Amino acid sequence: MKDWIIKYWLAALFGAITGGLGAAVKHLWGRQKCQTARQDAVEDGLRGLLHDRIHERYHECEVKGYADVRDRENMELLYEPYHALGGNGTGTDLYNKMRDLPTAQPDEN
Repeated sequence: MKDWIIKYWLAALFGAITGGLGAAVKHLWGRQKCQTARQDAVEDGLRGLLHDRIHERYHECEVKGYADVRDRENMELLYEPYHALGGNGTGTDLYNKMRDLPTAQPDEN
């Protein structure tokens, strides 16, 4: 008689452990998906802000007609993380165009 009671309790215990582990894994998986989605949104937002600053910096230099050393360093500091976050296209084009600008103000003779 004791054997079936022990088997019953062991089966119940293993069932509870298996169910608990399954619930924990499901919870952690859902949490990980949520964190990944949030991280992706933060990276997309940061990439967008960097792109905006690259665009603004290029526009300012284009209006001036040149990009001095400070402008170039600033652009590089903006472009490197932008590129590392997967930014390409127009940001890269503007970065390259800025590098082609003269480094000193043109003479106005």
